[in-house]
Amino acid sequence: MNKEMKKGKRRWKIWALALLMIGIGVLFFVPIYAMIIISLKTTRELIYSPLAFPKSVYIQNFKDAWKLLNLGTVYKNSLVVATVSVVIRILLAAMASFTLAKRVNRFNRFLYVLFLSGLMIPIYTVLVPLLRLIKNLGLMNSHLGLIVVYIAMGMPFAVFMLTGFVKAIPNELLEAAVLDGCSVYRTFWTIVFPLLKSAITTLFILDFLSVWNDFLLPMLTLSDNSLKTVTVAMYNFYGEFGSRWEMTFAGYTLAIIPIVIVYLLLQKNIVEGIMIGAVKG
Repeated sequence: MNKEMKKGKRRWKIWALALLMIGIGVLFFVPIYAMIIISLKTTRELIYSPLAFPKSVYIQNFKDAWKLLNLGTVYKNSLVVATVSVVIRILLAAMASFTLAKRVNRFNRFLYVLFLSGLMIPIYTVLVPLLRLIKNLGLMNSHLGLIVVYIAMGMPFAVFMLTGFVKAIPNELLEAAVLDGCSVYRTFWTIVFPLLKSAITTLFILDFLSVWNDFLLPMLTLSDNSLKTVTVAMYNFYGEFGSRWEMTFAGYTLAIIPIVIVYLLLQKNIVEGIMIGAVKG
């Protein structure tokens, strides 16, 4: 009886947890549902039945939003900034992590702590001197200035994450590569870097989403309409067409489609990387 009671309590706990997670999922899905439903309606239908299913799909909202937002250029700007900054950041962080993890000395320990201290500094505390630095370097209103800032801002977390994975690589494997005549650089690119695939994929996706969704820095550094990213374009679009909710929500839907596609295609790698990191930790 005791075993049956314990099994019954465990089942109830599992069901309660499942219902709780379903409830949380529904709460997160409601805004997305409202955004998509509203974007498919005419202004008249939106007024009379805002959250009901549309009687007919009105695609013109998406066409108007694409044209007014100039989404072709905006997509390209966000893609270039996010991809270049994240790729360079990961390459630099992977090389730094290899040195910090496998060449342990006082200086490298100091550098590792220095990187970790960057995680504790909110960007708002250094925002004014950062903007002055960008201006003095002549990088204001350019994608290059934005990319450089994103690389520097993401390095602490990238080094922190990748160093843990590099430490888990057996030293015997690296010693065997050295005995076979591999240089340090060849050892890194042919052995260490491929073994970091799961961690690098996870880091790429998380950093890509973070840069793509960032609003503050592009808003403060980019003034030319031809250089603006998705988030800044959506902000200006909302201010100009705030009364046209159906077209505004169509713009929001178009803006999130790329990152949803990226996440759905690579979500398996995210879970795998996080699970491996949890086991190694």
